[in-house]
Order: sequence, then C-alpha cells, then structure tokens
Amino acid sequence: MKKTILTMTLLLFFGVSAFAQPKAVGEPRVFVQSQEEPLNLPVWSADGSVLFLNNGRLQVSVDGTNLRQAAAPVSNLRRNAQVSASNALVQQMIADPIHVASKVESLNRFAGQLIFCTALSPTGDKIVFQVRDEIFVMNADGSNMRSLGKNIDNPTWMPDGKYIVVTVEGNDGTFITKGELFAINVTTGAVSPLLTSDKYIAMHTSVSPDGTKLAFAEYRTGAIYIMDIK
Repeated sequence: MKKTILTMTLLLFFGVSAFAQPKAVGEPRVFVQSQEEPLNLPVWSADGSVLFLNNGRLQVSVDGTNLRQAAAPVSNLRRNAQVSASNALVQQMIADPIHVASKVESLNRFAGQLIFCTALSPTGDKIVFQVRDEIFVMNADGSNMRSLGKNIDNPTWMPDGKYIVVTVEGNDGTFITKGELFAINVTTGAVSPLLTSDKYIAMHTSVSPDGTKLAFAEYRTGAIYIMDIK
C-alpha cells in the first residue's frame, strides 16, 4: 500500500507525459559485483570509459571488467566538477552545505537545514539540489527557484540538461524496501517511470555522458546494474 500511495502521489503531483521523456529499453542487467564488499555510488567518468564506485575509491571499465582501486579517487561530490568550476554558487553550496542558506539570499528559506545533492546541469544554466526529502531546481544565478516534489531523492542530471532522474524510496522503519526510478522534466515537471519493478531496489543513479545508459546500485545484492535508456 505504501508503494502505491507514494508512486501515485508522485505521478499526480507532476502529471504524466508520454512524449519525449526518457524511457527504459529492456531489463536492467548486472554490470559488476564484488565478493569482497557491496558496490554503490556509481559515477561515470567524463568520457564514459570508466565507472567510479564507492565514493570514487574503485573503478571499473566500461565493459564491466577489471574492477580495481582507482588510481586517483574521485569523490561523488565532484561529479559535476568540470562544469561546477565556473559557477560560484554551486561551489559555495557544495563547500558549505550546512551554512550556505544563511549566507545566500536566494537560499535563506532553508537556513539551518542541510542542502545536499547539489549539481549544476550539463548545460550550465540550472542547479538542482535537495533539502530533506524535497528536490528543488533554480537558475544558475539562484533565481526562479521551484520545487520538483517531495518524497524523492538523489537527483541526477541527464546530459541534455532537460531532465533529472530521481529515486522514490520506501522503508519499513529498519530497511529500505523499495527503490524506483523516475525521470522529471525540470521545466514542465512532467514525470515518466524508468524502473518500477519489485525485482530491484535501485539507488544512487548515474547517467552515461552520451545519455544511453543508466547505472544504479542495487540495494539487496550490492551489485551495480546497467539499464539502457533512450
């Protein structure tokens, strides 16, 4: 019942669009798994040749082979480092996520709250971020802020800068019991489901630079899965 209520709330809040939204192609497949430790937090390299894992400590080749220690660990907080370097507001939000709201006028409404999952769009014109279980988007200069909804987590930009991928999680008070993926148009708020199967508890997504693949950590198995999208 919780799953149905949360999913329906999300769909009713945003409205569903069947046109031009990212869609999944086929079933997710295991990309890489380790017998030594659970794998999580996938982040694609800028050229799409490597997937960094476990907060940048590990890396695996694009074909899912050669899981190894990363030569130069890359923190997930730096997933947008190349484009964020030119945006002072994003730099400030990442560097001081607890106090930035009291220092930046456009963020004052969040004073005293943690701002996280901050990411500049690949096109450099919008910033997405999370406060509690609510995701917001605003222009790169901090103007025109609006909510993209509650009970959603972990926003990840699509390469075109028009959509984000979010997670709808569920839990029983002790364990995570659900992880579904949706794509949201950050301009219209239209939403479309990417992965809603009970077979997977998807978390911590990352979209490949060419926009054709989505990696996620599967909570129950500790494996990294890949799904094709278009």
